[in-house]
Amino acid sequence: MRSLSFLLVACFASLHSASAIDYVKDVLPIMKEHCWKCHSNEHEVKGSLALDDLTDVRDFQIGEFNIIRPGNSNESSFLEKMTLDPGEEDFMPRKGEPVPKKEIDIIRAWIDAGAIVDAEKPSEKETAFLNGGGGMDLAAAKETFLVWTNREGKSFEARLEAIKPDAVSLLRKDGQRFDVKRDILSDADQERLKKWDGK
Repeated sequence: MRSLSFLLVACFASLHSASAIDYVKDVLPIMKEHCWKCHSNEHEVKGSLALDDLTDVRDFQIGEFNIIRPGNSNESSFLEKMTLDPGEEDFMPRKGEPVPKKEIDIIRAWIDAGAIVDAEKPSEKETAFLNGGGGMDLAAAKETFLVWTNREGKSFEARLEAIKPDAVSLLRKDGQRFDVKRDILSDADQERLKKWDGK
């Protein structure tokens, strides 16, 4: 296990604010610019993908086995098709220029942050994610990359591996494991840990 000092240097060095990136304000404008003619009710819906139908996007396109896999951009075919070589058959947008890298990075960040559709009107599952997983049971928390926040309000994403009396064992997406002292975590994080370990 990595030490707390490693955590502070390597993990909190890359902290981001806890404000949610979402489809409506961050990704939808990119879709309108690059994908609208083939994937909107306004023009045409190809491949049963209507990017302007928020309910369809939330309920049928986002999920563990769907084209958008929350927390896992590397296995989301939605993003994969946009990052293929333009000469490949599955490249998207098929009849347009490649989506610029800066916008690809926004889509990737959105998926990795949980693929929230509308942070102003989140679903129950999205609310649990936005609240750092407080609505989840322990088994679900151990399978999800959650947002963890320290007492200074800085946040990072990691999956819970184990709860110890004075620390939690976490796993970052880059595969690094480390322990974090419970007393440096936010009150909200400490409360959800109490719920999960029954103390």
